[in-house]
Amino acid sequence: MRGMSKAGIVDGAAGDAGLTISIRDRVTSELAMRILSGHYPQGSLLPTEAELGAELGVSRTALREATRTLAAKGLIETRQRAGTRVRPSEEWNRLDSDILAWIGLIEPDLDFVKGLTEARKIIEPAAAELAARRATARNLAVIEEGYEAMCAAPVSDLDACARADVRFHVGILKASQNPVLANLGNVIAAALMNSFRLTTSASTSYQETLAAHGEVLEAIRMRRADEARRRMEALLGIATEDIMRLAEGGTPLPVFNDGDA
Repeated sequence: MRGMSKAGIVDGAAGDAGLTISIRDRVTSELAMRILSGHYPQGSLLPTEAELGAELGVSRTALREATRTLAAKGLIETRQRAGTRVRPSEEWNRLDSDILAWIGLIEPDLDFVKGLTEARKIIEPAAAELAARRATARNLAVIEEGYEAMCAAPVSDLDACARADVRFHVGILKASQNPVLANLGNVIAAALMNSFRLTTSASTSYQETLAAHGEVLEAIRMRRADEARRRMEALLGIATEDIMRLAEGGTPLPVFNDGDA
């Protein structure tokens, strides 16, 4: 786990609102990553405020603000005289933007990525079919720009590949002209980013992946709705194979540095 050093969290002078907010956010991030990485296992009690305050060099006020934030995101629960306990992972709000950002800083969670891909196999073929029927010229341009950026990005640059991939898939969700699907793209963009970096790193033939994206684009552009659905199903099948390869240990899990997140 990439946490921060004790020296990285220092309390500021009273009344310095900017520094206080920074301390709170940094404490929140540190504790969240410890929970998400399993350093504090599900069901376990967090150290006491006194213990955490001494370790991190922060006040009880900063710790209480951090725990309130984490409780609101479903990571922990605090009970009077019982302490603060890590909640089961199924109760975590994994699509929260902060949680997704923290997940991007620790070792990838394959179970979550597999779950995301399962959900995408339900949603995205239908979105591609709708996009083939409803996409505007601007929608098509955005999808094509995403595809061209994927083609231009060096496969060694996982961040560039993933950003372009996100643009492609979110573009299709928006092109469906369905308000729920369109908004879903905004919600899951960070989750897709983490997932795409992982599957790109595991791909045995990125050119095959690019070709599959191109086939989806062409079917949507030519208004072939049934084919767009089938092509998207095939594309997601490739992603599933990449994830299974990772799960079976055929490819080492990548560790992204802080600049990649």
